[in-house]
Amino acid sequence: MDKDFRCPECGSRKIGKGKLDGYAVLRPADKLFSTGSAIIAEVCSNCGLIIQWRVKKPEKFKGQ
Repeated sequence: MDKDFRCPECGSRKIGKGKLDGYAVLRPADKLFSTGSAIIAEVCSNCGLIIQWRVKKPEKFKGQ
């Protein structure tokens, strides 16, 4: 994230990253057998707000 980014909820600049664990992956809706991608979240370390979700492998979601 941008160095000057602040949490929109509490204004903190302490932003961490987390990854959903286990079988928590996002799969393309139109690809039945795709393995999908892990989901990464950017989280405020002060108040816990999940600021942004992102997939680790966005190329798996390219349209055809």
